[in-house]
Amino acid sequence: MKILRILFLLIPYTAAFTAGQDTIRFTIEPGSEVYYTADVRIALVTTSTVKGDNTHINGTITWIDAGPRPVVNASLVINAAKFDSGNSTRDRDVRGILNVGKYPDIRFELKSLLGLEDKPLQHSSGEYVATGNLTVHGVTKEVRVPVRLHYTDDILNVEGSTAARYTDFGIDPPRVAGFIGRAPDQLRLHVKLIAKRKE
Repeated sequence: MKILRILFLLIPYTAAFTAGQDTIRFTIEPGSEVYYTADVRIALVTTSTVKGDNTHINGTITWIDAGPRPVVNASLVINAAKFDSGNSTRDRDVRGILNVGKYPDIRFELKSLLGLEDKPLQHSSGEYVATGNLTVHGVTKEVRVPVRLHYTDDILNVEGSTAARYTDFGIDPPRVAGFIGRAPDQLRLHVKLIAKRKE
């Protein structure tokens, strides 16, 4: 009987906490892009920066304003075959390097947004560090990505970039066309997301 009385007293508190949660969902909109940049040394003298764009992105962001600290979840899926560097030969090589026939998607799952503290969505514009799992070429690695958020008029903009190594994902650095040597074992991944609040 005493246990029942305790449970009865807790019911209003639990209901109030659940009712106080504000779950806001966003979908990734056209205009979003993920792209890579990589430095390529030509003829052992000149360094050129290569950029490959990809706008084929699907995903969702969920923002839950509950308790002392918001909870943010995000899931992104990128079509690995759709990087466009303006050079068809290079893009074909990238598809081969990524083995898109076997690993058609690049995925990112957000684990936490460091620095958010107790900011609700309306006051979330600022700089943070997103930590999560990045899966490329069938290999999953935890990454930390400095990001900048800006929220206004039901649109959440996210921008960030981080360095990555080919070998971390089981990929040999690509060969530079026309030369025996390989490109450096490093590139940068960049993201610019436009996420629209769902009704």
